[in-house]
Amino acid sequence: ATGTETQKSRLQADLGLGSAVGEIGASYTYAPLPEMQIELGTGLGYTGFQFSIMPKLVLALNKSDRFVVGAGPSASLDLATGPNHTYLGYWLHAEVGYEHRTASGFSVLVAAGITYGLGGEMRGQCLVDCGGDTRTWNEPIAGKMFPQARIAFGRWF
Repeated sequence: ATGTETQKSRLQADLGLGSAVGEIGASYTYAPLPEMQIELGTGLGYTGFQFSIMPKLVLALNKSDRFVVGAGPSASLDLATGPNHTYLGYWLHAEVGYEHRTASGFSVLVAAGITYGLGGEMRGQCLVDCGGDTRTWNEPIAGKMFPQARIAFGRWF
């Protein structure tokens, strides 16, 4: 095996919306087998700091292109909401995506899916006529579902 077949680790920068690593983040991926990836990520999103793990199944379409499917948990931690309260949330993310990898190891990942709230709470949401400080509102996360998407640029080594 040569080239990208022997590269088992990737570092990448992520930009997303509702993704496992928030709106901006970074992740490390380990591929113990060509058909499997394990991604550890962290970032910052609407619900605060994000920490995630996502196992993925990989289907190689050719040497450069891959179809990926993953699902995994994450936690969000919002510290910047005021005194004496921290919002901690638990989420489940599922995504399908496409990865293009160059012979030198550079990669682009585009993925979309769903984010589902498992438990905990987040800061209250208000768009119009809130009538007060939303930093003190608690909103349960369990059962909430959102679309999510991300694009990532990385390098396999």
